[in-house]
Formats: sequence, structure tokens, C-alpha cells
Amino acid sequence: MIAILIVSHSALLAQGVQELAAQMVKGRVPIMAVGGTHDGALGTSVDLISAALQGIPNTYAILAFVDMGSAIMSTEMALESAGHRFLISSGPLVEGALIAAVEAMRPDVTLAQVAAVATRALETKYYSINPALPPPTPPSAPSVPTAETVLTLTNKTGLHMRPAKDFVQTATRFSCTVHIRNLDRPERPGGDAKSMLDVMKIGLSLGQRIHIHAQGSDACAAIAALSQLITSNFGEH
Repeated sequence: MIAILIVSHSALLAQGVQELAAQMVKGRVPIMAVGGTHDGALGTSVDLISAALQGIPNTYAILAFVDMGSAIMSTEMALESAGHRFLISSGPLVEGALIAAVEAMRPDVTLAQVAAVATRALETKYYSINPALPPPTPPSAPSVPTAETVLTLTNKTGLHMRPAKDFVQTATRFSCTVHIRNLDRPERPGGDAKSMLDVMKIGLSLGQRIHIHAQGSDACAAIAALSQLITSNFGEH
């Protein structure tokens, strides 16, 4: 099990990132936010970080996100004293913490795996800003049962944060591989439907077509579940 620690020189900044991430996981992943000093000034405090860690059992591994400078040293000192397994992420504070929180919900995911995804979290922003990207990689030739479909997104927000989270969680229920592409943005690479980062990076919006390709023993069931999610507009009204 993995918990997320957010450390900033600003208490408001740390709490804001915590609020965003908490909306994505609905209590399924512990998320702690620590910012500022004892007197409310900007800075970091080993004691405040240690106090936040006291409520987390040692069975949890901690993935920490920090803003800069002394936050790194203070976080490392507090974590070493607490006795948890931990990593301090080099990923971005906001995007990294959000992606990591969602990834941490995946069954049997390791601390190293979540940390690796978090370091790539800025790719979503990069692909949104830079249009000149390599062509998508097509799925490999099937040697096991496959299924695929093409659907048009009709929900207002497309595959952005909350719908993307629901899409990833649905895909993760199945053992088959699930590959997706944005047919209306062919310059963007395809990606793994079980990766929050990949789903966000593809940038599917209202009215765009998604190609879903599943390969494995439960490929048909996965396609059916994902199709139902999309055609129901992800529960949006």
C-alpha cells in the first residue's frame, strides 16, 4: 500500500494539491499535506512533517512530492526517522501528485512503479502544448483473442481528470491489454488504457473518436465495459 506526502514551503499550496488529488481517489489513498513552519511563515519543518506521518502505519510506503530547496532535506529527515519505506519523487508537485494518487489505487502496484509514472507527469502538458509529435504505434499482431471498437465521446469534458480516472479504473479490472488512440489527433501517440498518464496525454475531447483495442482472454468483456462507460457519458448529465 502506498501513501502520498506533499511538502511545500506554503501551507496553502500543499493543501491545494492535496485537495485536487483527494478528489480523484475518494479516500482510497492516504494523502498528507504539510507546508510552512510552526508560526505560519513560509518554510518547511521536520517536526510538522513527522507529525503528519504519525497517523500512517509502517505497512504503507510513502511517495513524497516536494516543491524546492529545504523541502527536500526536511522531508528526507522526517521520513528516515519515521521508518517507512519511501521515495522522494523528482516529478512535478501538482501533476505528479495527482497522477501518483490515481496510480496508487491500482492493485499490487509497487512504490517504484508509481514513482516512475510520476516522473513522467509533465508529458500530459507537453503533448497538449506541442503539436509536432511522432505517429502512434499500432498494436502488435494478435496471437490471443482480440476485440476493438471506435466510439465518439459525447460527454462535455471528454477524457479529462474524472472521466479519465473512471476509464483507467474500468480498464484495470481486466487482465487483457487495452490500447487506445485518438483518431482525430493522429499526431498524438496511442497509449495504455490502464495508465492515467497515457489516457490524459492522448487528449480526447468532446466529439472526438477513440479507438480501443483489447488483447487477451477477457478482451471482449473489457471492450463492452469501456463502451458502456463512454456511451453512458461517464455519468455526466
